[in-house]
This record gives sequence, structure tokens and C-alpha cells, in this order.
Amino acid sequence: MVKSRRNQRSQSWINLGVTLLVVVLANALGSLYYQRIDLTSEKRYTLSETSLKLAQSLKETLYFRLYLEGDMSAKFKQLKSELRDMAYEFREASGRKIEIEVVDPFEGQQVKDISGILEDFANRGIEPVRDIDSENPDETRIKYLLPGGEMNYAGKTVAVNFFEYDVAKSPEANIQAAIDNMEYEFANALRQCVRDKRPVIAVSDGHGEMIGAEVQSFAAELSKFYSVSALNLSTTDVSNFNPTPEQLAQAGGSMDSLFWQNLGRIQRRLSMSDLLMIIKPENDFSPADLYLIDQYIMNGGRVLMLLDALNIEIDSFQSNSSNFAFDRNLENLSENLFRYGVKLESTLLLDQNCNQIPVPVGGRMEMMDFFYFPLFVPPSTPHVINKNVGAVWAQFPSSLEVKPREGMRATPLLSSSAYNKVINAPAEVDLETARMQSIDAQYRSNMVSSDIRSAGVLLEGQFQSPYKYQKHYGNLPFKEAGESAMIVLADGDLMRNPVSGRGRVYPTGYDRFSQITFANKKFLLNCIDYLVDDQGLIEIRAKERRMRLLDPQKAREEKSYWKWFNLCLPLFTILLLGVFNQWLRKYRYTR
Repeated sequence: MVKSRRNQRSQSWINLGVTLLVVVLANALGSLYYQRIDLTSEKRYTLSETSLKLAQSLKETLYFRLYLEGDMSAKFKQLKSELRDMAYEFREASGRKIEIEVVDPFEGQQVKDISGILEDFANRGIEPVRDIDSENPDETRIKYLLPGGEMNYAGKTVAVNFFEYDVAKSPEANIQAAIDNMEYEFANALRQCVRDKRPVIAVSDGHGEMIGAEVQSFAAELSKFYSVSALNLSTTDVSNFNPTPEQLAQAGGSMDSLFWQNLGRIQRRLSMSDLLMIIKPENDFSPADLYLIDQYIMNGGRVLMLLDALNIEIDSFQSNSSNFAFDRNLENLSENLFRYGVKLESTLLLDQNCNQIPVPVGGRMEMMDFFYFPLFVPPSTPHVINKNVGAVWAQFPSSLEVKPREGMRATPLLSSSAYNKVINAPAEVDLETARMQSIDAQYRSNMVSSDIRSAGVLLEGQFQSPYKYQKHYGNLPFKEAGESAMIVLADGDLMRNPVSGRGRVYPTGYDRFSQITFANKKFLLNCIDYLVDDQGLIEIRAKERRMRLLDPQKAREEKSYWKWFNLCLPLFTILLLGVFNQWLRKYRYTR
């Protein structure tokens, strides 16, 4: 009996030793190899194919430093945890070529130095945010955080922000949006690190295009990923070919000869571009200008057009409560677009699903629905460009009539709701009339339409040149047809950013009245990424995710219960196992 008990004790020690060995080995392997199993139905924790390719394209070590560390509220702790997990996923996909460091930039710093640190990070492209911790009902703490990081690779430093504050969303929804977008932000930063040659975007100039401070915010965002430069497409602009005496002598003193030289120069510049952007031209294009664009398209060039068919601006209402919307007379451009398969109509598109503006009522300002500022939301079956994109804000848009040609596909990207109306130009827009219409139930009921109208369309496929039976320009070979893609948006202000009197530039799609930033930037970046074939990144951004958030009110009310539950359940479980183990030993050894 004594010998049997000794054997049992020896076996127990052996079992204990084996268990400890397994635990030590498991911890050692866990520190060397990172792995997690994605059990979500939408595979939200599984890296996309594009992310995997970007991570695997690293040829040397990339150093990633995350600045979200230190004391913070529970919601930002969740974001930090998700970011670290995502960074480890990319590290494993890269073959451990990513070194990760999490740093608290405020550690050991005095309060008087915090503002300087925040300004320094903002200048480096990492935006600080305020963390308001109100989980304790007796105390509200406000602290600044830096939910961003920097990637250092091959001599490049790329700043990346993982959080974008939207006043229209709750704190929980903002955090969820940041978690949803973090794979895209990480992959986008990786793309900037590993890309040797950036795609070239030519921005049309010479026809009164909007290429100044009004689009500075989007231009700054675009320059992170593309090489962007203005190109004067006006073949009749004398400043475009103001000849030196030497050039005039080479041309034999002929301005016609200089014209043809200038035409060839513009065509060469266009041919080196991956995308041509035309942003809100005020003047029409000449047939020679359009011929250059046409042949660019026939040779596979991609085009993004943001066009205002009518001339009316919201700033005009600061001095007059009533203004007329007149046709811009973009006849040549409109005719070419019609031959490609889309007609730019001289109309104003009104929609009950709209933004608001302030108007004076009885000596005070009130917000009213302004039907001339539609909000376009993605359809139930969206294209990859507008999938998971929020509301896109337009200002006095026109409507587009889509008539795709043979061999071409037309996909609406911006569509009205069923509660829309169109007004033909010239059209008077009066703020008082618009206010009365917004509260008039009869007028609203008359806006119900069976036609869903388009204000943005993607054309892709086989384009036919309208110059097949017209005059040809230049000596380069003429191409009658070609495979390409074009996006036409019937509002140039989609890209506009507000500029304050002191020169402060607000984000693209930001409305100073409601203080909401709409999804204009995200939508336009998707358009450009699609046209230049960076579709993998769009798919990351459009990844289907489901929100599984706790009810904050219920969590606050049941906070004490769940604290005691989590404290007592493990203790009770251990006690129960101990009693069961004691009973089992007695039962086994007394038989």
C-alpha cells in the first residue's frame, strides 16, 4: 500500500512537470510566433490579398512606431489593442521584416511642454485628438492622444493616422470607424513606403479650372500617393506658347507653326500621365483641346471630370438672397461627352435627402433643409467605388442622362433618392422661397419621382472617337477606338474645401454650418484609385464589417454586477474543481 502511494505521488510529480513543461514551451512559442484564429463570419481579422502582397514586397526591415500609449479611456485602449494585433498580422505576413515599437510620447514630459509636442507631431502629419473619459460619473478627464504612427523604410518616413474624428458620430462609432479602417490605413502607408514610382496625375488648366486654395486639402492628400502637376490644355492660350526669339526663328516666324509645336508638346505630356483630372472649368474647351483629350482616352488614358453645368455659388447669397443659375455654355465638352455616352444636362438637381444651411428667421438664424445641397448615399447594391462610403455632399449639382454606347458599361456612382426634382436653366434660387418649400408638405409630396437621377457615372469599355469623321490635329497617328475608363461627376464642388478669412484650409467635404465632414474625400480617392488600377486598396476600404458594440447605458447600469460576477466566478470555479478533485481522490484511493 505504501509503495502504491509512493508510485502515485511520483506519477503526480511527473504529471505536474509535464504540465509545466508544456506551459513553458507554449509561452516560448507564443513569443516567437504570432497567430490568431479568425472566427468572424466576415473574416474581419484576416488580411486581404492586397495587404499580404504589400507586406511581402518589403525588401528590408521596416520600423513601425505607434504613439498610442499611456493613460487613456477604455475606448482608446480597445483601438490600441486592435492596432497592435493588426501590426503583428502585417509583421507575420512580411516574414518578420516589420519591427514594432509602441511609444508614449508624453512620458516624462512636463505639462507646459505638451502643446509643443502636439504641434511638432501635427507638423509631421500625425493629428492629435482629445480623449474625453467620462466612464466615472464623478469625474471627467480630458487628455490629448496621438492615435497614429510613423513608418521608416529605405530612407523614407511615412506618417499614418488611425483615427479621424467625425462630429456627426458618437465616440463609440468613431472608434469603430477607426478600427474598420485601420487595415486600409496600414496598407496605404505601406504602399507609400514600397512604391518606387508614383502614378502621374495631370490636372487640367487653362479653362478657369478650380485648382487653387479651394482644393488644397484634397491636393495635399492626393500628393501622398501620386505625382500631381497642372497641365495647361488650352491650345489657344498665348501664354502657353509665348515664344522666345530663338523659338520664333525655328518656327520661321509663323504662329501657326508654334501652335502645332505646342499641340505636340501637350500631347507628349498627356501621354506620360496615368490620369487626367478636369475640375470645374468655367470656359469651354476648343475642338483642338478636346481632340488631345480624345486621343489620350483612345490610347488607354483615364479621365476624371468634375463639371458644373450651371454658374451659381453659395457665396453669392451673402449679398443677395436671390440669385440666378445660368448655363456655363460648355457646349463643345458636352457634345463630346454625349458621343461617349453621357449627357451633361443644364439643370439643377434637388433632393429631399439633403444638407442644411442657416437662414435668418425673425431676427435669428435657423437651420433649414436646402434641397439644392443633395446628400448622395450608396445604393443597396453598390459598386466597389461607393461601397461602405458615407454620404457625399453636393452643392447645386446637375443631372446626367446616361446613354451608353455599344461595347461600353455605364455604372451610376452618385444617384438621387426617389424624392427629387430637376429645374431647367436659367433657374432662380431664392432662399426665402426655398425655406417655405422645405416646410411645405404639399411641395415635398410633389417631389416624389419615379426616376432616380444620376449625378455621377462611371463609363468603361470600348470608347469610339467622335473625331472619326471630323478634323484631325497634329501629325501623330489617329486612333478611332480604344479601351479606357472615365468618371463624370456633375458637381465641381465635390472636391472643394472651405477656406477661412485667415487662410485656414478645412478638410474636403467639411460643412462649416453643420460642422460635419462628409465622405467626399473618401469617395473621390476611391474614384482615382479605381481609375489608376489601385483597386485592391478600395476593396480593403470596402471590406464588410459588422459592428458588435456594447450598450453603454446598460453597461453603466450593470457595471457593479459584472465586476462581482467576473471576480467571483473564477474563485467559485476553482473551489468547485478543488472539491471535485478531493472527492475523486477519496473515491479512487478508498476502493
